[in-house]
Amino acid sequence: MRMMRIAAGVLAAALECGLWAQAAPEPVNPHATPEARALLAYLDSISGKATITGQHNYPNDGSRWTDMAYDLTGKYPGLFGEDFGFSAGDDKDSVLSRPAMIEEVERQYRNGAVIALTWHEVRPTDDEPVTFRDSVQGHLTDYEWKELLTPGSPLNNRWCAQVDVIAGYLRQLRDAHVPVLFRAYHEMNGNWFWWGGRPGKDGSAALYRMIYDRFVNVHHLDNLVWVWNVNAPNPGWPPIADYYPGPQFTDVVTMDIYGEFKQDYYQSMIDLAAGKPIALAEVGGMPSLEVLDRQPRWTYFMTWSEFIHSGNTLDQAIALYHSPRALNRDDPRLAGPMEAMRKATAERTGGGAEADPVSRGATAEAKALLARLRAASGQAVLSGQQNDPASQGAETAAVVQATGKSPAIYGATLQGGDASALKPAGPEARRDLVQELRRAHAGGAVINLTWLAPRPTDNAAANPKDTLTDFEWNELLTPGSALNQRWCAQVDEAAETLKELQKSGIAVFWNPYPESNGKNFWWAGRKGIHGSAELYRQLFDRLVNHDGLRNLVWVWEAGAPDFRPGGSGLFSDFFPGLLSTDAVEIQLNQVDTRFPVGRFLGQSAGGKPIGVELTGDLPSPDAFTDRSGWAWFLAASQPVSATRDAALGKLYSDPRIVSLTPPK
Repeated sequence: MRMMRIAAGVLAAALECGLWAQAAPEPVNPHATPEARALLAYLDSISGKATITGQHNYPNDGSRWTDMAYDLTGKYPGLFGEDFGFSAGDDKDSVLSRPAMIEEVERQYRNGAVIALTWHEVRPTDDEPVTFRDSVQGHLTDYEWKELLTPGSPLNNRWCAQVDVIAGYLRQLRDAHVPVLFRAYHEMNGNWFWWGGRPGKDGSAALYRMIYDRFVNVHHLDNLVWVWNVNAPNPGWPPIADYYPGPQFTDVVTMDIYGEFKQDYYQSMIDLAAGKPIALAEVGGMPSLEVLDRQPRWTYFMTWSEFIHSGNTLDQAIALYHSPRALNRDDPRLAGPMEAMRKATAERTGGGAEADPVSRGATAEAKALLARLRAASGQAVLSGQQNDPASQGAETAAVVQATGKSPAIYGATLQGGDASALKPAGPEARRDLVQELRRAHAGGAVINLTWLAPRPTDNAAANPKDTLTDFEWNELLTPGSALNQRWCAQVDEAAETLKELQKSGIAVFWNPYPESNGKNFWWAGRKGIHGSAELYRQLFDRLVNHDGLRNLVWVWEAGAPDFRPGGSGLFSDFFPGLLSTDAVEIQLNQVDTRFPVGRFLGQSAGGKPIGVELTGDLPSPDAFTDRSGWAWFLAASQPVSATRDAALGKLYSDPRIVSLTPPK
């Protein structure tokens, strides 16, 4: 049973600071993490006594507006706000900035800030990226709204796919033990967002309950403190209670105010909250000291980005940030409990984030493999060698011959396809491969297995330039269709090999559908959440939830990016998401030390371990170890030559390259 109590150290620290006035409230999620519980208890403890200062930042702006608040007032806000974005390119709300945004959130939390996150979600009839006016401020018809709320409908499935992308980033924060004030479907009593302006049981509140259910009961995002939010109402609007999802779904009750802080707004929040903490989740002009004297139970406020200077005078900002009521990041009344929270986390976890694979219920071997990759990132690089299926082990033996050392990773290929028999490779080939992999594992090697899946239309072996028509692709992704059933049979056949390894206690570094952003295979080159990325996600679901495989560490491999007209473009167009990937690999002909591809790939990977498969000449060790962030390399099969032997010798003699002593 998951931990359901607040860490004792956090409680003790809060008591020492004199901030605990009553028993800590129970979060709406009964499985809330100790950090989430402590954050909610802290908000409850300051209610009526103090208010946390807060500042929003656009996802592609880093900490720009928080830093400006410091420049103006000499104090850092106690709360750091961010958004997941929706737009393209270099726009301030770009979805491409999400990995960097998560890194910034973790940094701000380590520095002592409370974290508050918002999501301007794309309308589920659209695909990211979008423009704000056309999608986020778009509209759904009543029929579309009903379909959205109907489990299993096409529109509901699209919504699930969009939500799951964000769940992957929130899982990163969960695994890093960062509690988050999550404000779902904000300003839902307004009609300017596609999710808003629908009062009643089956209206906007129902959508809030739906995302709560998916995040809590499907993705187990137990680090979230659930924030419900409305806008200051206009005359004639339905009562805000008509949008309330219920006290069993809300930890904090909040309002956005751009204008006068009317006393009836404040009272309506107190009445609806019924003892829960309340806050100003978004403001333009900050509340004055006089307002906070009359409305003391606002536990925090968050100024929206540029309004820190455009909506407030310098004198107003300084007066509030330097008042006794304000809790800035360096205030002992906030810094002490936040530090105690992080300390309690470190004591409970041994000081680091947990290395849980994306497969729920992963084997101990898979957890150990992922932990090893994470520990290697930026510290050491695991050596690896791909082996030709026609001569298993020959390439690894050549490395041993040239260097006297054995690669830390044994790379092999799982392939099949027989156009005449319409059957994958038979049990004999599977038996031989499993025996070879068991032998390599017994010698201490990590097993890396690439799957070159046969084409599902005719079971032909995977070959460059194979394609499916658009009709065939849509059929493939449609559960229950004839083509989807053929694909399922192929996946289940491949699963038999993986099950043999699972029975032997062998974790597999699993690389299915490689080069999905390229044009060399039938599964590749289809952009968007319903393209190549969706096929990868369906494979994950089939192998994990149907075939019961728990020994896989999932790696997603990209080919080199090509930004020329007609080229592959951005990794994000093909990336299946953080919920179905443990690590990310790129295939390169060579590592160019002048272009920091490792750091570029690391941003796309959202902090996951990264590696490189080299198809060309081997570089010097510095190309792998010099601030690149690589956790491993895998050398492709190539003919033996004096030049290659010399390059191997340099690599394997470097102490930063991890290798094995070959068995005698």
